[in-house]
Amino acid sequence: MKSLVTTAILGASGYTGEELVRICARHPGMKLTAVTSRQWKGKTLEETLAIGGAAGGLRCEDLSAKEVSQKAEVFFLALPHGVSAAIGGELRALGKKVFDLSADFRLKDAALYEKTYGLVHPVPARLSEAVYGLPEIYREKIQKADLVACPGCYPTTAILGLAPVLKAGWVAEGGIVISAMSGVSGAGKKVEGAYLFGECNENLRAYSVPQHRHRPEIEQELSAIAGSAVRVAFVPHLAPLHRGMLTSISFPLKKGTSAVALEKEYREFYQGAVAVRVLTGEALPETKRVAGRQGAEIAVRVDEWTGRGLVIVAIDNLGKGAAGQAVHCFNLRHGLPEGEGLDW
Repeated sequence: MKSLVTTAILGASGYTGEELVRICARHPGMKLTAVTSRQWKGKTLEETLAIGGAAGGLRCEDLSAKEVSQKAEVFFLALPHGVSAAIGGELRALGKKVFDLSADFRLKDAALYEKTYGLVHPVPARLSEAVYGLPEIYREKIQKADLVACPGCYPTTAILGLAPVLKAGWVAEGGIVISAMSGVSGAGKKVEGAYLFGECNENLRAYSVPQHRHRPEIEQELSAIAGSAVRVAFVPHLAPLHRGMLTSISFPLKKGTSAVALEKEYREFYQGAVAVRVLTGEALPETKRVAGRQGAEIAVRVDEWTGRGLVIVAIDNLGKGAAGQAVHCFNLRHGLPEGEGLDW
């Protein structure tokens, strides 16, 4: 029987950090040994998140990377962009395994990172070491990785929705359009007017159009899958939900591709992917079907009128779009069943 892997979560008081704590505290292959949070410093997980058992007695601390490195083998970073890279770099220099949930290690080009986030990357040499943490695409690399850059909700739905047809070469010349709606928790815990209940409730709005910071990441990964440069039009929306994401994708489909052939391609592509369910018949993904889960649902259609393929993807943005995906990567890296501690 394998011994438990000592694990620390840095940044526990954000929505993603909270979700990580809940998953890791009950994970049968982990022993949660450290949790950091400036906001909750000195408070236990039982006090803050009603976590029971041995993990509930853990107190949140405010520690440096060197101090916290002595407490665990594996580190989940649920920290803001720009903060994660420096701490992750220190932990890697100390020989620790790092699963980063920020965007700091996702882009392979330091200049593109600076252009996208307005920050000089503190450890650019680590970008080539990082493995993109999407199990459906990079399973074998994740199994050997010590630095995993776990993608967020928007890139996850976009890449899962387009990977099969780009790999097969079925996207014709023309425009790929991605329209995605995210729950408010995807923006993190922000005390800003735009995220107040009165502003978000009963309201649906687009934002960061046309230059959302996740578009370069989406194009980077889709281009790698296609083997040539891919450009997309990406329009994100804020939906009056706490958690959940629904993404609709439209693309010019190779002439003569039938709806039956398209669905078959998706089912075969995701045949061994335990976290992805390709729906059949008339069923379409809905956020309520994936709420609280770490899996994704996908449905495909062919619009014969316009000659375009249509893909609908639903995930829980805190699950498959964040914490659940990071734990899935942890399981792969440590030779555990992929669904250990998770609910697809």
